[in-house]
Amino acid sequence: MNLYQLEQIELEFEILIQKDRRNWLRVAKLLDKIEVNQLYKLRSRSFTEYVKELARKNGINISTLWRARSGAKLYAELLGVHDVDKMDEAKVKTTPEQLETFSKVRTIAPQRIVDEVKDKMISGENMRHELRELWNIYRPLKGGKTERGRKRSEETPIAADKSKSQFVVPYDLKDSSKNEHVKANSLDKYWEDLKKMEKYQVSSENVARANIINALRSEQWLARTFKEDFTFKHEHLISFRLGAYTEIDILSVCKPNKMTKERPQFIGVEVVTNLEDFAKSKSKIITKAQYCDYFYFAVPLNQQYIDHMKEFCEGKPYGIICVSDELNDENKHDWKILKSTENLQISPQNEYIIMQKCIERILGW
Repeated sequence: MNLYQLEQIELEFEILIQKDRRNWLRVAKLLDKIEVNQLYKLRSRSFTEYVKELARKNGINISTLWRARSGAKLYAELLGVHDVDKMDEAKVKTTPEQLETFSKVRTIAPQRIVDEVKDKMISGENMRHELRELWNIYRPLKGGKTERGRKRSEETPIAADKSKSQFVVPYDLKDSSKNEHVKANSLDKYWEDLKKMEKYQVSSENVARANIINALRSEQWLARTFKEDFTFKHEHLISFRLGAYTEIDILSVCKPNKMTKERPQFIGVEVVTNLEDFAKSKSKIITKAQYCDYFYFAVPLNQQYIDHMKEFCEGKPYGIICVSDELNDENKHDWKILKSTENLQISPQNEYIIMQKCIERILGW
């Protein structure tokens, strides 16, 4: 062990923190060098204890150092590089925060989304907002389980042979549609998705639900609702709580155009991926719609669901949105408005309630 070498690294580290804190990869390289060469033993009993003291001495949060270190290792993995020290700091175009969120997203999101996000992130696109949205959408599928402390009930192991008949596409599609899905997305991506579903005991209905919410991150369906090219302002609120046991799956608050002096419009969406559950809760859903200016039912692009919703919405002012499992260039699932919604003429009392609930949501109450 070389005390002089450690002192030189610590001096460089101090200069980095003071003058070039954005160079997180260099920080990670210095930490890696200290750990690999066991230089930390000259100051502390363990590497963790050393990093804690290093953070205190330089006046930074210890999580900043751990995030830089784990981010560098993940970035090296994504680039196919085995040694962190061999990565070029000048070519790094992402941040530890983005990499940290990506590491969570890739554990549960569909593999096609993971691959697209990874490529964009490595190329230098700012994916911070999109990664956060994707994590909020797909995180519920994990049911609160973590990678480290995952509890499992009865396991249904997936055979290692990808040619087994156990491999299926969710929902009943025609053989030609299945072939198109396999051709477009490859067995490998579906296999990765199936392993995630088995790992967290996730049903295909819950995956479809998350995919529908991912599709409706788009603002284009709102613009189509108001017959505009684009909306002036909008915000999607997922799992919007109306009461103790009542939630609107998606409540979109939208100002259709800049010139209007009206209050923002409320567009509610009920996601339907289980027809039996829907049949039991029709009256409750209709009550939710009374708090919205417009209301849609969003279903998978499946003829059984489409026929059921057409029958239910016949003669009613509700709209229908269908969502496929195909992705567009923005990592959102493709959608189609099958039936447009009409203005529901929200009552003054319900308007007051929904406005109050929005304020409470924004304040985090």
